[in-house]
Amino acid sequence: MRTSQVKVAALAAGATLLLAASAQAVEIRVGEATGDPGQTVDISVTLGTEGAEVAGTQNDIAFGDATSGIQVAAKANGRPDCAVNPDIEKGGTSFAFQPSGCTAGTDCTGIRALVLALDNVDPIPNDSRLYTCKVAIAGSASAGEKTLSNTNTGASDPAGGALPTTGTDGRVIVAGGASDATIIVGSATGDAGTTVSFDVSLETGTDVAGTQNDIAFAAPIQIAAKANGRPDCTVNPDIEKGGTSFAFQPSGCTAGTDCTGIRALVLALDNVDPIPTGSVMYSCNVAIAENAEDGSYPLTCSNPGASDPAGGALLAECTNGAITVGEGPGGTPTDTPTITPTPDEDPTPTSTNTVAPTNTSTVTRTPTTGGGGGGNDDDGCAVSAPAHASTGWLLLLPAAALLWLRRRSK
Repeated sequence: MRTSQVKVAALAAGATLLLAASAQAVEIRVGEATGDPGQTVDISVTLGTEGAEVAGTQNDIAFGDATSGIQVAAKANGRPDCAVNPDIEKGGTSFAFQPSGCTAGTDCTGIRALVLALDNVDPIPNDSRLYTCKVAIAGSASAGEKTLSNTNTGASDPAGGALPTTGTDGRVIVAGGASDATIIVGSATGDAGTTVSFDVSLETGTDVAGTQNDIAFAAPIQIAAKANGRPDCTVNPDIEKGGTSFAFQPSGCTAGTDCTGIRALVLALDNVDPIPTGSVMYSCNVAIAENAEDGSYPLTCSNPGASDPAGGALLAECTNGAITVGEGPGGTPTDTPTITPTPDEDPTPTSTNTVAPTNTSTVTRTPTTGGGGGGNDDDGCAVSAPAHASTGWLLLLPAAALLWLRRRSK
């Protein structure tokens, strides 16, 4: 074999190894919770293995100094009030405040978590909860989002080999103040075997350039799919948010089979104009099964997010909607009063941050199986951020970036 052929073969082999490694990237995800000043909330940390076998993990969670308003609570012995999930059987797990030698409640700014077992190297199942920590919210904490920065992430396989690992940040939403934006999921009424439509609108007392929310549903109703398999949802053209996109959840599901919700990202890539309060942002069609019994079936809103024209995160909440079967003509939207404050889970970022989220999140365009869009029907939209892609938290492109895009288009 010629030298050039050997080099080509070696490069090809190296590329294959790199692809294999990237396909097995591990993700450690810090969750989120909402609480009032003076309360203590639980934050869970979960693992995404992406096909890799993970026997142990490591990560740091930074919560800031005493002025941050939040901190991982301490047990009576001065150690972090964190507990490993007993189901993963990693009894050698340990937690320590950072920096080393600090005093809990005084000068500690984070924790370090080592998840492992001294008597086994069994793989931890994908999407497992690794551990949970209690986070104390100071009585003087201001309302808004507090970041739990996830750093120093690592993982090893059963043979002790290092695995490429990424992390997503978490957050604590401190309540006690009015939300900047409320996403209102409407309702509709129809008979079994019909399709009805509901609206999603926005109420706000400040400038909101974009929003994000998830809507969950279950049989006998489901948000309908277009011929291309994407959610049958349409952005309101009057708000001029042509970058809006919709995707079925969970990622990779098949519409009409195993999808349990949608994610909606309402934004524009060519403007950061505020969405007028009271506006309908988008509408979705819902298919009611022919065997549906009379009754009310929820459209559960979660993972709400909003951003201002400068790309800053706003405190958002959302209300649930419902589909009522068999009690009148279809398609009459009505609002329901149940309010779900900005959470949590899964999520899934989806959370996008994600998303769900930190004040440094960015919006990235990625192919999405089962997604769909109002103004961009060729791909989905995911929220990601440096070391944070949860929880589906939306932050728009900064105004400077949009100006740059405009100049490029001239």
